[in-house]
Amino acid sequence: MSIPNVTPLAQEFVIAARVPDPKRYFFHDPNLARLDDGTLLVAAPLWGRKGADAGRSLRMIRSSDGGNTWTELPTLPYEEGRPFVVDGRLLMFVQERTHRDFQLVISDDRGETWSEPRTLIEGPLWNISTPQVIRPDALYWAMDYDSAGIDYKGKVMVRWDRSKPVLDPDAWSLSNVVPLPELPAALTREVYPSDDKTKLHRGSPSPFVWLEPNTVEVGGKIRVFVRSVIDNYATANIAAVLDYDEDANELHFTQFAAWPGGQCKFFIINDPASRMYWMLSNLVTNSQDHLGWGERMRETKYVGGPGNERRWLFLHYGVDCLNWFPAGCVARWPDSVRRSFMYPSPVIDGDDLVILSRTSRDAEDQHDADLCTIHRVRDFRSLAMDLRCGSLAD
Repeated sequence: MSIPNVTPLAQEFVIAARVPDPKRYFFHDPNLARLDDGTLLVAAPLWGRKGADAGRSLRMIRSSDGGNTWTELPTLPYEEGRPFVVDGRLLMFVQERTHRDFQLVISDDRGETWSEPRTLIEGPLWNISTPQVIRPDALYWAMDYDSAGIDYKGKVMVRWDRSKPVLDPDAWSLSNVVPLPELPAALTREVYPSDDKTKLHRGSPSPFVWLEPNTVEVGGKIRVFVRSVIDNYATANIAAVLDYDEDANELHFTQFAAWPGGQCKFFIINDPASRMYWMLSNLVTNSQDHLGWGERMRETKYVGGPGNERRWLFLHYGVDCLNWFPAGCVARWPDSVRRSFMYPSPVIDGDDLVILSRTSRDAEDQHDADLCTIHRVRDFRSLAMDLRCGSLAD
C-alpha cells in the first residue's frame, strides 16, 4: 500500500529545460500555463549569475503531449514572463526589466510568436507564477509594489476591466498600496538578527519580507495570501492575509495565519470540480537549527537560514483556502538540503495535476535552480477526504 506522505506522488519527472551552464546561469521563477487545446507552455526566465558576464532572457518551451516531450520556442528579450489564458486567448505578463512596469504581450499561435510589449501600468510592480481571479467582468491579480527602491515592500491589486480591450491602458487600474505590516514580536525569536552577517550565507537584510501574493476568490470574496519570510526563515509556516473590497477598490491587511510552507513561495489553485482549493508548498525540517546544521550550511553556501529548505514539495487541500489538509509529498530530495523542488506552478489537466518545479539538482545551492521539471499527480482529487460531509453546509 502506497502512503502518499511517505512515497512521493510524482517523484519521476520530465526535464522541460536546463540551464546551459549551472556555474553561469540559473532559472528565476518559471511559469506554466495550459492552453484550451491541452498544450502546455513554460516561460522560464534565464538569468546570468552575478559576475558571470551573462545576461537575462525568457526561454519559452512548449509541449503538445501532456508534458512528456518539450520543444524550444524562440527566446524572448524579457527578464520575467507569466503566461495565462483568458477566453481562449494566450496572454503573458512580461517585464523588460524586473520590478518595473506592468507589460503584456499576446500570442495567436500557441506561443510561437508574440506581439510587441505594451506597457499598461507604469510603476514598480512585480509578481510571478501566482493565481489570478478571472470573472466575466474583470480580472484581479495582487502584485508586489516596491517603494523607495526596496523590493516587495507594498501590495496592490491590479484590475482589468474586461469590457475594454486588454491592451487598452484605460482598462487597467490599481488599488491603494498596502504597506508592510508591523511584525508582532511574538512571531519572532530573532534567531538570525539582520545586523549579524556572520550566521548565514546570503541572509536577508530584513527581519520580515512578504512577497508573491496569491489572489483567490473564497465565498464570493477576493482574498490575498502572501508568503512571509520571518527572521530569515526561523519562523516558518506563516502567511499574511489581505482582503479586497471590490466596490471601493481597496486592499487591506487582515491578519497573519498559520500556513504550511508559508515561508517559501506557494501556489493555490481553485478546483470547482472538487469544490476544493489545492495548495503546493515546501515543508521544512529544522527552521531554528535545533539540530545544529548552521556551521555546515554556511560552509557549503546554503542560502539563508535552515528554514529556507526547499527539498520537500507537498500538496495540500481545503475548503476555505485557510485551513489545509495534507494530500501527500509530490517530490523530494532526501539526500541533500542543497537540492530543491520549489516555486511550484500547477495547472489542472483533466483528472491530473501537472506541476512545474523550479528545481536545483546540479546547481550550487538550493535557491539558484538549474532545471525546470514537470511532475504529474494522477487522479489528484482521489487524495482528498470529503470535508463537507457532516458539516452544517448544504
